[in-house]
Parts: sequence; C-alpha cells; structure tokens
Amino acid sequence: MMKRFSLPMIPLCASLLAFGTLAGCGEQPEIAELSQQLTETKAGLIGQTDFDGYTNAVKLKSCTFVIAAGTGTFTPSSELSQVLYGDPNGAAHKSSFAVPPIVSPAATIDITNLEADMANTGLTLAGSTAAVKLAFKGLLKIVATVPIFGKLSAEIVINPSNLLTTLTYDKATARAKVQSVKANFSVKTQKCGGTGWCNGIIDGILKTNLAGWVETPLKDALGKALDDADVTTALVDGLTIMYNAKDPKPTQWTMDATSLELSTAAFRFNVSRTTP
Repeated sequence: MMKRFSLPMIPLCASLLAFGTLAGCGEQPEIAELSQQLTETKAGLIGQTDFDGYTNAVKLKSCTFVIAAGTGTFTPSSELSQVLYGDPNGAAHKSSFAVPPIVSPAATIDITNLEADMANTGLTLAGSTAAVKLAFKGLLKIVATVPIFGKLSAEIVINPSNLLTTLTYDKATARAKVQSVKANFSVKTQKCGGTGWCNGIIDGILKTNLAGWVETPLKDALGKALDDADVTTALVDGLTIMYNAKDPKPTQWTMDATSLELSTAAFRFNVSRTTP
C-alpha cells in the first residue's frame, strides 16, 4: 500500500517543489495547506470492544484448528476468509505447520490429536498485556520417567482444557514477548503398560507435573517463534485490517508500524490515508 501511495505522489511533490521555488517563500503556507489536504493522519486504537466485535463479525467460533499426525491446520470461517482473501471458501485458504513433540527432562509428549474449542478461545486486553486463551480437547501420547518403574508410556485423554499465554509488546524491538504460559488440564490416562495396570500411577504424576512439563518448553518455543519480523508484520497487518473495519473510509488507512504500542488495555498507533 505504501508503494501504491508513493509512486503517484512523486510527480505531484516534484511539481509542488518547483512551484514553491519559483514563487518564493511567501507561497509556502499554501503548499503546506495543500499537503495537509492530501494526507490525513490521526491516532488510532484497537481495544477489547473492537476485538470482540471483530471476532464476532468474522465468526471466529466457526474457524477450526486441529492437530493430527504432527501437523497443525487452521481453517478460517467463510466470513474471515472473505475478509483476508476476498473469497468465502475458507477450506481453500487453510494453513498448516509442523507441531513437534513437547520435550522436558522427565517426559516426551506427542500430540496425537487435538481440536480447538474456538467458541471458548479468544484474547483479553488488560493494562500492557494481551492474554490469549486457547481452549481444546484431544488425545496425547506420553513417555514419562517414573520413580522405580523407569519409563512408562500411555495415552492421555484431554477433557475440555486450555492454555493461557500472556503477551506484551516491546516497542523498542518491535516484537511481541511471552510474559507467561499457564496450562489448565483436565486429563485421564489410558493404555498405560498395554493392559492399563499403571493408569493410576501416571494419573497421579500428571496431576502434579503435566502443566509444568508443558508450560516451560511451550514458553521457550513461543518466545523463539515471536522473535521474527514476519510475526510483527502479521500483527501490524491484522490490526490495520481491524482498524479499517472499525473506521471505513473511501481510501484505506495505513499504520505507522513504529508507533505501535500496547498500553492501557489497547493497541495504540498512528494511521494515515490519502484523502479523495
């Protein structure tokens, strides 16, 4: 969008500069006034109400996110697909990525099958943080080191559970940062030891340790994933789309990415657009 804005403006600006040079200093206020008419700039924000309104409008609860055989797949709703791609066929625009095992010193956890509960998934803004909640249910395979018994393998049935990731935004580095990851699990063990003789043993260990086994490696993985310019660009693009939906104009708003900050329960930034 910046390229589309800049190219038509080059000859116009050159003409204005030439006119100002020939006419003398007395004409400068008229040039400044004309420039102000061509570009509108103001402060914008996306707060909790905006997020809630947008997720309802694009029907986030109708999107799907599943993990199977080591691959995560997100499929947008028809409404979100229309906004992002100009095409209501969400299945044509699904995205997939590898999901590696979760590894800690005491256990290795493979996500055999996981399905997000999008109706209970969302984002909450508070102060200078954004808390992202992912609700889900599914099946895990685990190999855990157990005192006396050594390594035991089992399946973990996950009843409705959730992960709560709290993020901040560092304006100096233009990166989202992971402040904390909190796992809330409701699980049941099955198929431990083949015949299930150790289900109770694994259940007891999971109640004490499962959240910790997941939280630390997940926080590290997310921290590395977010330390990427492409992630920041995606955040800026997403907020810009939301702001244009909030304040639609004949010519769209663009965000000054360097102005973005997260404070007082809102993403705040400067936007500008060319006037008709």
